[in-house]
Amino acid sequence: MARSTSTGRKGAASGGVTARKRTRGAGATGVYEQLRREILELKMEPGTLLDETDLAARFRLSRSPVREALIRLSAEGLVQTLRNRSSIVAPFDIVAVPSYLDAMDLVYRLTSRLAAMNRRPSELAVIHELQKEHAAATRRGDAAAMIRLNCDFHEAIAKASGNSFYVAWARQVLDQGQRILGLYLHDVGDQVSSHSISEHVPLVRAIEQQDPDAAEDAARRDAQIIADQMKQRFGARPSTSFSVGDRAGR
Repeated sequence: MARSTSTGRKGAASGGVTARKRTRGAGATGVYEQLRREILELKMEPGTLLDETDLAARFRLSRSPVREALIRLSAEGLVQTLRNRSSIVAPFDIVAVPSYLDAMDLVYRLTSRLAAMNRRPSELAVIHELQKEHAAATRRGDAAAMIRLNCDFHEAIAKASGNSFYVAWARQVLDQGQRILGLYLHDVGDQVSSHSISEHVPLVRAIEQQDPDAAEDAARRDAQIIADQMKQRFGARPSTSFSVGDRAGR
């Protein structure tokens, strides 16, 4: 077991073991959160080597919490472990954009429909607040905040759906969406479209009024705005469209 630093030994006559365990756990969480943020915001580009020794030096930790953080990120699809056991930021394949757009369309519609049926007042309040924050970020042209808040907004809707499996799926789709939107906005010079503001408003209203058909329709339009922008940049293929409501009713 690694020895504690001299600073950690001072004044540790009581509770020293507990303090070391707490610090170690907090260290892994801190590394995970920082790397995750940098990956999603493209401060670490796809394919960047994640050397455990370098990261340990950067965060002033042993390699164990760094390895733990990389394992968590790998489970989320943000880090890829190579055959030689080294890790890199998961590459992004432009060819996968159409598949992502299909998944985004479905997860938006499904979770929005269920949120309209199952949302609680506290969850609705969170959705309302995130919608306002996203609108404000979009109006001031803050692309990074807009992307992050759009993700938070749709994740809050997923949580209101009442299905934890959909929340996990939505988060994975939304995480990849942050990277895709980041690449797109970097390419077009951070020109932020305000169209999503007008689509988030009816979506929130439909969830508030517990109208699942209207919620799914608004979510579809919201997804289409992003799809149209992505198709102009990355190209597209036809995708099969279907109604979540129709499938659920069969």
